[in-house]
Amino acid sequence: MDIHIEEQGDRSKKTVVMVHGAGGSSMTWFMQFRGLSRDLHLVALDLNGHGQSPDRQEDPRQSYLADIDFVVSQYDQPYLMGHSMGGALTQLYALQYPDKIDGIILVGTGAKLRVANIIFDLLDNDFEGYLKAMVEFGFHKETPKELIEASLDEIRKCPIHVIRRDFEFANSFDIMDKVDQISHRTLLIAGEADQLTPPKYLQYLHNKIKDSHLVIIPNAGHIMMLEQATQFNRMVANWVTSNE
Repeated sequence: MDIHIEEQGDRSKKTVVMVHGAGGSSMTWFMQFRGLSRDLHLVALDLNGHGQSPDRQEDPRQSYLADIDFVVSQYDQPYLMGHSMGGALTQLYALQYPDKIDGIILVGTGAKLRVANIIFDLLDNDFEGYLKAMVEFGFHKETPKELIEASLDEIRKCPIHVIRRDFEFANSFDIMDKVDQISHRTLLIAGEADQLTPPKYLQYLHNKIKDSHLVIIPNAGHIMMLEQATQFNRMVANWVTSNE
């Protein structure tokens, strides 16, 4: 399977496989490569159709899970970390392949993800309007402009039909009746000002997943791993290594 990965850090340390959100890529995690790779072995993948991974034009639920399984299977029970749509996939993976991972980290996601119709309208008719909406609703108002521009540059590289496919999958995602079956040690990270997946989404997961720990990051929106990278990295490193 032709799945592109970015890898940094000492392989003797605990591995964290990282899954991006809708329209993203492995570069979603560039601030983790800068800081978190000192403490952990990091592997970020491009789901098919994103970044440098060829598009297989298959059902996203099964093809994206196959992508993740291909990468996870190369390591000895890594942690799996997913953002937004990637968090939905991480939950599905934990339910489908519980013995392959040591724990999960869910970032700005929920047990159910709804996508407003305006997002599909913008993707179909006004891509620049879509990008503006992502800035308005995806980022905290104090996020440095250079981080926002770097994120927008990555989004522009993703084909519109792939982004739409991602949101169609996210809109259909609903495991509210199954999430309490997740038995893994789980870290839940919410952005205090996240308008796309508000903290109440993560609180629901915390209430349902028995072995979970919830942290809400102040002054952060949906892209908290970039907006508050130092705090985010420290939190993940401390939580993962506390179980080693």
